[in-house]
Order: sequence, then structure tokens, then C-alpha cells
Amino acid sequence: MRGTGKPRGKNRSPVFDNIEIVLVEPQSSGNVGSVARAMKNTGFKRLALVNPCDYRTNESYSMACKAVDLLLGATVYPTLAGCVKETGVVVGATRRQGRVRYPILTLDEAVPKILGFASKNKVSILFGREDRGLENDEIPVCDMLLEIPTDEDYGSLNLSHAVFLVCYYLFAAGCAKAPTVKVAPREELEKMYLHMEEALRAISYGGLGGEHLLQTILRSFRRLFGRTGLMQKEINMLRGIFTQIESRVPAAKAEPRKKTERAATMPSLARAQKAPLGGKKKE
Repeated sequence: MRGTGKPRGKNRSPVFDNIEIVLVEPQSSGNVGSVARAMKNTGFKRLALVNPCDYRTNESYSMACKAVDLLLGATVYPTLAGCVKETGVVVGATRRQGRVRYPILTLDEAVPKILGFASKNKVSILFGREDRGLENDEIPVCDMLLEIPTDEDYGSLNLSHAVFLVCYYLFAAGCAKAPTVKVAPREELEKMYLHMEEALRAISYGGLGGEHLLQTILRSFRRLFGRTGLMQKEINMLRGIFTQIESRVPAAKAEPRKKTERAATMPSLARAQKAPLGGKKKE
């Protein structure tokens, strides 16, 4: 599956360079390759392997796809102690609970702490073996434990899936986010609503129900578009439709309205916002 292609990773936090993903005795070369791909998807570049399987295989290269460079650049350690020797903070991902695995933070709780520590320190995030995770005697190495909530009927996650979830949460929280939608100025929105009223009047939409029905319809459109957050190009598109409607109605052609007349309809829109949703309008 292809991504959006948007350069969000360009705005990623520099703390990502201080975060290392550590796989403790991974058993599947395919999983190691998938982890490399998941890391590259989310902007992480530091992969460490503790006593791994033979991970330089066709399967791992295939699963890594275009993250083979990250896979081949992984640092290999014979022991966990050697791996975390120069690490400031060690975080362990675990599904099991018990006396030596307490307290365990949720992913939402752990992410801001990890990013905070990583601003000034090297942080290692440990993921255990595919079949049994981290051993009890490895837990004391960890300064913090986190879990990924899953359905109680089947809580075991694939190793690469677990890594991707943790990396993605960190990526989403650590990247500088630009607004995805720039809504149109309020002035342009009001002009669009006035134009809409003209077009609806031109085709006598709601006419059988009287002025009150038309104002109710206009108020409903305001609520609809208000929830949407219209962009300028969408407003232009709608106003183009309204213009086409008016051009096809004989009455609208015979008596075209001027821009100044549109401003005169503002009081009716103000009344529409205050009018009750149902029942007859009070005199």
C-alpha cells in the first residue's frame, strides 16, 4: 500500500535520532525486515539487534522493501547488557503482567514521556522474542514498561506490528503538524450563504412552506457546512453551481439581482439563526 507522499517526515522532531528500536533475540528474519520497513515509514533510523537470528536473508530483504539500508545498518550486540550500556532510558514493551512487570503504562501515557526523555537522552525501546517476549530477568533493565492495548480474546501482536504501533504513536506526537484544511474566511462564507438564498428563492425552493420553511432550510445548510469547514475552492464551486441555477431560471434572468441587493438579505439570515427549529413563527 502506498502512502500519501506528503513530506510530513521533513518536520519530524530531532529527538527521533535519540530513539533506538531494540529487538531482543528476534527469531524470524522476515520480522526483522518488516521492522526495518515500519521504522523507515515513521522516520526512525536506529535499529539494534540482540543475539538475532540470521537476518540477512532474501525474506528479510523482501519484507524490508526499500528499507534494506536500515536493515543492513543495524547494530548487533551479543547481550542485552552490552546493548543498553550507554543508554540513558530503557523502555520495555510487554504484554504479560506480574509482580516484576509493574507499573505498566499505556501507549498514550508512555509516548510523551519517551519524547521528553529523548530530547536530551538516548532512549532504547525493547521488544522481546516473537513467542514469549521479554524474559523476567530482562525486565529489571527497563526504566519504564509500556503495553499496547488489544482485545482480551487475543492479545498477541506480531513483532513488526507492535514496533510499528509504537513508532507511529511517537511519529504522530513528535512531528510538527501543519493544518490539513485551511478554511475560507468568514466573509466569503457569508457571501456564499447569501448567494445560496438567492438561488433557492429563484427556483422557489421551499416556497410551498412559506418564508419560515426557507429560513429553516437555510439554517440547516449553515449547520451542515459549518460542521464541514469549507475551503475557498469549495465555496467557489458552490457559488458556481448557484450561478448556473440562476441563469437557467427565467425569473432570475429577467430581474437579475445586484451585489448591493445581496447585502440586504443579511437581516433574513440573522432571523433564520434565531428562529425556532419547529412550530409556527410567532407574530
